[in-house]
Amino acid sequence: MRIPLRSLIPPRFRDVDPIDPAEVAVWARDYAFAARMHLRSTLDPTAPKALGIPGSRVHVVCIPGVIEGWHFMEPLAKRLVRAGFAVHFVPELGRNVAPVLESAPIVGAVVDRVAAAHPHASIVLVGHSKGGLIGKRLLVDRALEPSRPQPAGLVTLATPFAGSSRAALLPGEYIREFDPSNAMLTALAAERSADARIRVVLPQIDPHVPKNRVPEGMRGVRLRESGHFRPLATAEAARAIVAAIDELAGAPASRAEPPA
Repeated sequence: MRIPLRSLIPPRFRDVDPIDPAEVAVWARDYAFAARMHLRSTLDPTAPKALGIPGSRVHVVCIPGVIEGWHFMEPLAKRLVRAGFAVHFVPELGRNVAPVLESAPIVGAVVDRVAAAHPHASIVLVGHSKGGLIGKRLLVDRALEPSRPQPAGLVTLATPFAGSSRAALLPGEYIREFDPSNAMLTALAAERSADARIRVVLPQIDPHVPKNRVPEGMRGVRLRESGHFRPLATAEAARAIVAAIDELAGAPASRAEPPA
């Protein structure tokens, strides 16, 4: 009697996208970068300071991904400062393992502080991976409270709006939120009111989120660079994010010196 090979695979792993050979080198470079950032996060417990000129017309709030300290966002943040923005971090998220629904109010508190200190500035959220989900949740929730500060929009990098089949490969309850069937994800996808204010930046190959796409109703671009983490430190991703921030905040469409 022949036993179908698929029946031997545990149910939770049956829908996992297989690893393409082109992804192997991407994994290696990606995890080398992530390892350096995790080490820095461990060795440097200091609280971050806001970067850039306080009087900037646009203030950016950077939201890291899951299991990422604020340090992961720093390479991108420095490029955003060189582009003329003021940048704020959210150290209160820690390693960002709390559920999205609990994390959105934490980011909201930072938005409130920035708005109080800079009442004439536009505020744009920039979220990496899970940070993009948190950012969308905050946009949707804030729209229901018009008297509170409203971010101009959200720019996401490598965010799994539809989840990832490879979430099944990783341990930890905090990873279950990325299962494509997760109730939080499906409910967030059904919320369409904020989609027009979201810009999506996707890596060419993302080994953590294979087959990632720009969700319907949002606008986005795909990079030449690959990786889930490494784009946080590349000039190409920074240029795409700067252009998206400019569009959302109504800033000039061109710059004399793009971030390098």
